Amino acid sequence: MIGKRIAQERKRKKLSMQEMADRLGIAKSTFAGYESDYRQPPLEIVKKLADIFEVSTDYLLGRIDNPEGYETIAAHRSDDPMDDLPPEAQQDIENFKEFIRKKYGLE
Repeated sequence: MIGKRIAQERKRKKLSMQEMADRLGIAKSTFAGYESDYRQPPLEIVKKLADIFEVSTDYLLGRIDNPEGYETIAAHRSDDPMDDLPPEAQQDIENFKEFIRKKYGLE
């Protein structure tokens, strides 16, 4: 899997195998081995490849399909649940909040 992703990203960046090998400080044949999955790149090379290609290491390793990394999903509501309440209920809640603040000396 990693070889396919390395080749795909190298081509996307319009870099030759020799250019990649030079950037990584390795022989062209070693880099070709990574692309063909004949060799497995060490962790330090995987990190450098991710930096060069501007993708996540998890993407290169085939753990995720999004090149940018994990998608963050908000775990909070973006709407106000009070909006569904009638105005009188909203006012009752505000009054109760004020009562609690006074009771505990928060005002």
